[in-house]
Amino acid sequence: MIAIEKVRDLVIEPLGEDRPAYIVSASGLVRIDNRVVIVADDEFHLAQFDLKSNQPGTWIKLLPGALASNYKERKKQKPDLETITHIHPGAHAADGALLVVPSMSRPNRITGAMLRLEKNVIVNESPVPIDFSDIQKKLAESINGLNVEGMAIAEKVTKIFHRGSKKKGKSVVIELDTKAFLHDLYDTHKPMSACIATLREYNLGEIDGVDLEFTDAVSMPDGRIIFLATAEATDDEYKDGASLGSALGIMAANGDIEQIIRITGREKFEGICANYVSIEPSKASTANNLELLLVSDTDNEKIPSNLYRASVSLN
Repeated sequence: MIAIEKVRDLVIEPLGEDRPAYIVSASGLVRIDNRVVIVADDEFHLAQFDLKSNQPGTWIKLLPGALASNYKERKKQKPDLETITHIHPGAHAADGALLVVPSMSRPNRITGAMLRLEKNVIVNESPVPIDFSDIQKKLAESINGLNVEGMAIAEKVTKIFHRGSKKKGKSVVIELDTKAFLHDLYDTHKPMSACIATLREYNLGEIDGVDLEFTDAVSMPDGRIIFLATAEATDDEYKDGASLGSALGIMAANGDIEQIIRITGREKFEGICANYVSIEPSKASTANNLELLLVSDTDNEKIPSNLYRASVSLN
């Protein structure tokens, strides 16, 4: 079991009347220095929090428009932004970028966004909308109830994590050619399905008879992927259900799963960032500890999402 420690509620100024003063549906995060940037699936914004302060977070507008204040109406309208990943510095962006990816589960859930970084500061004057429609159309031919929950970008292969469900099939990892994917991302802002290479189904185990399914993932320097999975009692990709708990997984670069470790409690964890910490600094390349930050999704507007920390020793 992995023990967790609550860091803080994700308190932030409401975006409108009758809106809560906190994030409800956190779905992904990245860490930049002493800040965390969090995406919520029911907003057009990112939220940024200072890890050294208890002050409320600040919003960063991603997409145009406004969403309804009513929670049920907002759920129908939401862009369903499910994950945020760090694109490391390269030929296309000298200081890297942040990519926000939608679930692709509905026609109104195919638009993401990209923000440039300059010296680890978000350049947010003009987030670039990213059109995932071509990838969504191709994947929907093979995956029933497509529901993207995570993305991990490595030098050669980018992995998309589809969350399965009881009635519509197993969780799936889709591999993309990173070079082709990033070219489309920066050139036309519309990644094309031609970059899709392979699809692989996964059985992640269960909690109390309910299958664990992918909810986020992050790429590590050694090629491994750290992923989250949650057992949620729901039959499809749209309806929320009771969370029976979550687990952390370690995936090798070739896609094989090395470990799956249960996280204490019944939280539905939907966002993760991870760093290796070596017990012996001289052996940093073979670090065997993971330091984690996690965000929960409560699926309840009366209960705030929370930020947690945890550490785990690897085999």
